[in-house]
Amino acid sequence: MLRLTFFFGLIITLISEAQIVGRVDVCKIYGKIYIVDQKHLADYKVYEEETESFANLTVFKQENRFYADKNGQWFITKDKREADFWIYMTEQKGQSDFTIAYTPTESFAGCK
Repeated sequence: MLRLTFFFGLIITLISEAQIVGRVDVCKIYGKIYIVDQKHLADYKVYEEETESFANLTVFKQENRFYADKNGQWFITKDKREADFWIYMTEQKGQSDFTIAYTPTESFAGCK
């Protein structure tokens, strides 16, 4: 009986850990972003939506790296060493970890 209880406890633990790993908290992805051209190098695979209403994250591109300090604020950097996150822009929504839409208005940026 003790082995059976241990076995079920182990299965429940593995299932709950798999669910946590599979989720992405898009609200924590902000700052300096480096865009890679090979998906195996990326921290996240991202699909760009045409409208903000279908995106998980609305992104405002900052001109200054120091202003990209809140969710939805991205500074696209060309220096991969300074980047907070590496992303790969995919053309297939089903392959993405989350979706974004760019906004021209800074106050509209953020997660849903």
